[in-house]
Amino acid sequence: MGLVNDTYTLFLREMLIFKKNLGVNLVRSMIFPILFILLLGAFGSSPKNVPVALVNYDNGLTGLQFINLLQAGSSIKVISSTTQQTAMGLLSQGSVSAVIVIPSGFSSAQLPKPDIYVYLDNSQPQSASVVNLVVGQVAAKLGAQLASPSVASDPASASVPVVTNYAYGAASNYESFVVGGIVIMVAAFGSVFSAGFTVLSDRELGNLKAFLTTPINKFAILLSKIGYGTLQSLLSAYIGLAIGLALGATVAAGVIGVIELMWIIFLVGLSFGSLAIALAMRAKQLQTYALIGQSIVMPAAFLGGAFVPVSLLPPLLQAVTVANPLTYAVNAVRDIMIKGALPVPDLVLDSAVLLIFSGLMLALAFMFFKNTSEQLS
Repeated sequence: MGLVNDTYTLFLREMLIFKKNLGVNLVRSMIFPILFILLLGAFGSSPKNVPVALVNYDNGLTGLQFINLLQAGSSIKVISSTTQQTAMGLLSQGSVSAVIVIPSGFSSAQLPKPDIYVYLDNSQPQSASVVNLVVGQVAAKLGAQLASPSVASDPASASVPVVTNYAYGAASNYESFVVGGIVIMVAAFGSVFSAGFTVLSDRELGNLKAFLTTPINKFAILLSKIGYGTLQSLLSAYIGLAIGLALGATVAAGVIGVIELMWIIFLVGLSFGSLAIALAMRAKQLQTYALIGQSIVMPAAFLGGAFVPVSLLPPLLQAVTVANPLTYAVNAVRDIMIKGALPVPDLVLDSAVLLIFSGLMLALAFMFFKNTSEQLS
């Protein structure tokens, strides 16, 4: 029980320090998500090479002409799928931003022609807007206009009827997409800067050396700071989530989703808090640590899809995202916020990746802490 009691006592010390600077800590936790949500929520540059799954059941001349016109520019990247079920699976996974289905008999001369269906993921409004614009332009070149699912196509006025429909995420919004990524990013930042800075502060003030000379369990120092960083991670993330909800984001999964969010954020805080301790034990100056921490979290958040969908990244960067633990955290949070549920297999996979990463970072933190404590004591 010595380790548990010592850890708890030192953790209370960290919380007392946090309480003493409560105003500054809360303002710091609020400003970051507010700025990013407002900036990214209003950011409107049109994406390029938006991935679109295309199912061609026709293979006729008109159908091929439609596909060639789609691929004429750099706005859309067509990914061929053998069946509509496969294509819709890619859409639900977030691998593509739309599904286009060209039905059998589309190139036949007889009227009325079967409708082309375009299923859009409206949780990514920028990408959906690009697909809608390009498909509308192609349809116009072939003598047709886009129609909503509730409007019947008139074969006399449109030789190529194209019907748009919204699939997964249709009830969501871009704020939910942005907030899903920012929640994970601020969780990682909150853990890194809280856990790391408290180590460096104690080291500069001589408190760390003083603790190491007392009869308390040495690893209690490490565990208390990891626990403090993890708690700060949860606090930062939920402040960011609350701000996001106030600005229009939604959590489709409800109360269960909030519990799942807490679990994912806890794992992010634990892993990056451990990483912070490892970095702080090796860094000699606060400025050096801040630079290294920022250089790790920002690229990891970007490659994890916090700002843009991973499917829009270049192929080389997409390969890197597979080894990025924040990719799995961001995907989990977005499923909870946008889809309304995190499937059990995905929850197991995402949790396993984050747990493995947390274990590795804990081992690294223990090793560096042991080496540093031997030098100071």
